[in-house]
Amino acid sequence: MKKNTYKVQLFYGVPLQQNSDGKFVYCGQQTKLAVWRTGKHTRGHFDGIGQLFLTENHLTIVILKFEDLRFNQRHQFVSLSRFLDKKIDNSELNRLNQLFMRI
Repeated sequence: MKKNTYKVQLFYGVPLQQNSDGKFVYCGQQTKLAVWRTGKHTRGHFDGIGQLFLTENHLTIVILKFEDLRFNQRHQFVSLSRFLDKKIDNSELNRLNQLFMRI
């Protein structure tokens, strides 16, 4: 890797909200996955599908899909702020996969 480059990945996901039990759930009308990328100043690290991250606008997003991105294509996408140590539970992850990953 060149001196001033870093690994860039795309993350596909949807915004979540916390319910009264403190669990993160999807309750929106969005029909497409939104896309963010890692940036030079992204904090934390990616652990896997179902992990949560914060955008620069403080939205909580669940990761449903990811892929590598060439470094020179990174400016086409908005960078995420930081990865969280939290993941959604498996039942909610399965529900979201059924809603969004059938495409």
